[in-house]
This record gives sequence, structure tokens and C-alpha cells, in this order.
Amino acid sequence: MDRSAEFFSTVESLRSRAQPHIASDQRRLLSPIEQQQSSGLTPGLNAAARPKSEFALMASIINKDILATAGKLQKLARLAKRKTLFDDKPVEISELIYIIKQDIAKLNKQIAQLQSYLREQGSRSGGASVGKQVQEHNANVVLMLQSRLAAQTSAFKDVLELRTENMKATKDRREQFMFTAQQQTSTFPSDSPLYNFDRRPSPSANPPDVLSLNLTTPFQNMQLQQQEQVQIVDSSTQYLESRSTAIESIESTLQELGGIFQQLAQMVSEQRDMVQRIDANTEDIEANVAGAQTELLKYYKYVSSNRWLMVKVFAVLISSAVTLSVLS
Repeated sequence: MDRSAEFFSTVESLRSRAQPHIASDQRRLLSPIEQQQSSGLTPGLNAAARPKSEFALMASIINKDILATAGKLQKLARLAKRKTLFDDKPVEISELIYIIKQDIAKLNKQIAQLQSYLREQGSRSGGASVGKQVQEHNANVVLMLQSRLAAQTSAFKDVLELRTENMKATKDRREQFMFTAQQQTSTFPSDSPLYNFDRRPSPSANPPDVLSLNLTTPFQNMQLQQQEQVQIVDSSTQYLESRSTAIESIESTLQELGGIFQQLAQMVSEQRDMVQRIDANTEDIEANVAGAQTELLKYYKYVSSNRWLMVKVFAVLISSAVTLSVLS
């Protein structure tokens, strides 16, 4: 009877059972780096594959927003430094001021939310040393973000003050120009026939064969000049009103920035208190560790002295046993 098929099936089953054990034994002989390479992961890739914490994601988003706001602020600073009247871009500057103001207010709220999240995480972590180290690192990150936002807010305040000064100087120059222009247009020539009746030209002054092309009377000329003056005054008034509105909006923005500064100062003071508490806890932990190390050294000295005592007793016993054996 041929039972070779049963033999081959038994060999295959034994081989399949023994293969995982052989592979595990071979893995034990490999180094940790070789084990990671054999599993298809490297240390760098494994660390990179780990998901970031929620705090790290929130902090990275806030940092990116601060950098974007800094770029907008640099563009606004370049536009605000222009002092010429014809190179001014008030619409673009007003849009940038509004956008940056909204960004700073949004970043302030985000940092406040991050600080409250950090406070909740600190209350959940308890008294673990690893949790305290992570909490200290997160507190330093929040403090760094607050300092960066405070720096951008201060730079925004300086740019707004520079813009206000340039607008006031431009307004003064335009008012001075309008005043001189009004003075020049308000003085009429003394040869006008409406003001000097005695100096009217005689009919014989103009030759009869010359055709006069001036079809307007002096009274109509004066009406046209008055209309032009009214148009100039109206346009200048509108321009000055728009400038005054822009200055008032910048001043209101500066007041809002003052409120944001106060909020940042309050958050920084709270963050400083938290960091000081963490530092105090760290110092207590270091003191406890140093005390524990001192106690361990004392115990080691005590154990080592007892060991020498045991050696001495054992030596006495051996010597007494040898003496008894010699005497017997």
C-alpha cells in the first residue's frame, strides 16, 4: 500500500508549524536597527509616522497665521511709508489695515483657547513627572506665541501711527495749496470793465474792420470762474472728509489694539505664574530626588558595613572550626 501522499502532507504540516518559530528565533539574533529594517520601518520614518498631538497642531496653525500676518504687515509698512500725494493707495491700505486687524483679533482668540486647553491638560495630567515636563514645554510654546503676536501688534501700531502722521502732513499741504489757490482766483484784474467804469475802452480803440470772437460777456466769465471755484472746493472738501474718516478709523483701530495689548499682558502674566509654579514643582522634584539619593547612599554604606561584619563573623567561624579540627 502506497502511503507517500500521507507522508508528504505530514512533512508540509510540520514545516508550516516550525516556520514561525524559526523566523522568531532569527529575529532575536538581529540588532534592533536590523529588526526595524526587516519590518520595513526606519527610526526616522517611524517617528515621522506618529501623529502629532492636538496641542502641537493648534500651535503650528497659530504660528503659520502669525507668519502670514507678518508678511501682510510688511506690505502695509511699504505702502504707509510713501509720502507723495500722487503715489498714495488709500483703498489698498484701508483693506490691509482691516485684514490685519481681523487677523490679530483672531490670533488673540486662538492663543487664549490654546492657553485654556493647556490649563485643562495640566489639570488632567496630575502629578506625573513626564506630564509636568510636557506641560512646561507647552507653556514655553504658548509664551513664545504670545511674544510673537505682541511683537506683530506693536509693529502694526507703529505702522498705523506713521500712516496717521503722513496723512495729517498731506492734509496740511493740501489745505495750504487750496488756500493759496483761492487767494489767486479771488483777485480779479483791475482792468475789468465791471469794476472800473472810467477805464472802459472807447469805441475808437477797436478798429471797425476787426471781428471780435469773444462772444461771452464779463459777467458770464465771472459766473464760470465761480462755478469752477465751487467745484474745486467741493472736491477738496470731499477729499478732506475722506482723509478725516480714514484718520478716525485708524485711531479707532489703535484703541482696539490697546485692548488687545491689555489682553496679551494679562495672558502673559497668567502664563508666567504657571511657568513659575511648574519651576517650583520641578525644584521640589529635584530636592526629593537628591534626598532619595542621599538616603540610598546611607543605606548602601549600612549594608556594606554589615557585609564586612558578616565576613568577619564567617572568618572567625572558619578559624574556630580549623582550630577544633587541629585539636581533635
